[in-house]
Amino acid sequence: MNNLDYFAFSAEHPEPTIDPFYNKGVMVIPPTASESNLLTERNARLLELVSAFHILDETKSDADNPHLRKILEEVRSILDETPNINFTAFTQFFMVYNFAYSSYLALGRNEKLAFLDEMLRHYCEERHPVYLSHGYSNSILQVMSDNYSHKRNSKASINKMLSILEPLGFAKLEALNSMNGGKVYFLPDKGDSDLFAEFRKRHSVAMRSASIEQGKLPDMVFGITGEWFIVEMKNIKGSGGGQDKQMTEVINFIRYSEKDPSIHYLVFLDGEYANRLFSRPSPKIQRQHDDIRGCLKKNPGNYFVNTEGFRQFLSNKASCEAK
Repeated sequence: MNNLDYFAFSAEHPEPTIDPFYNKGVMVIPPTASESNLLTERNARLLELVSAFHILDETKSDADNPHLRKILEEVRSILDETPNINFTAFTQFFMVYNFAYSSYLALGRNEKLAFLDEMLRHYCEERHPVYLSHGYSNSILQVMSDNYSHKRNSKASINKMLSILEPLGFAKLEALNSMNGGKVYFLPDKGDSDLFAEFRKRHSVAMRSASIEQGKLPDMVFGITGEWFIVEMKNIKGSGGGQDKQMTEVINFIRYSEKDPSIHYLVFLDGEYANRLFSRPSPKIQRQHDDIRGCLKKNPGNYFVNTEGFRQFLSNKASCEAK
């Protein structure tokens, strides 16, 4: 099979609607309301402090009020020291003013106190009475944790590839000099950047797409039968500006080839968008599909596959290696 055959094979074997590899939900609250953990206890205390701040704010207390300072210090301590506290209603409110919790953590101690003093005043005016009326619930902590599940997909994508590679006998490569044939892989974007730099130097890999993407590292490199495959893995959902940018990245990834014929580029695309790409429901996606085919025709050593295409590709390569 050539690269266009694998592209066609992928189109004939669409992605499942629900992929178990992306079930990355993490429980952050206890199973029942009668139980508690550090997060729910700290969240309850945070709400008590917000209410106390609200009372002081209504009395027009200034920032030098010792009670106010004590509240701000304890709120700062909770926000600084509690895992997953960014899932609370108060910290999520930061985004209303276009300020992320991660940005808060980067502030100095005094900056944090000044920020919290201002943000709590806004929160007490704009949200706290409303939430009290409707009733605060620890459920929001779990809802927000579930909402952030997509942030964990990068590791899930790697694990998915490894679940296909490792049963075929691929082993993690620790150093280029330790390779004595066989099937190996390493992960440039997950700790193996130095190994990838050495790999590029040894094989004179230009990787022209890296200049377009400002030095972005690939997700994986695997070697088999004297060939090397530099892999970009994408899980894309829905459509829009962000998805268009990601598609531009993966198309650029296979737009170029290397002088060394043993070096190949491979895009592994899964998720909802992979099915849309192969079904081509709109002129925009049709153009992306055609652009990918054009890149594959121009660069016969590069590949673009979905899950089943990747599985079939590796199975065929492993079979050839065994012979």
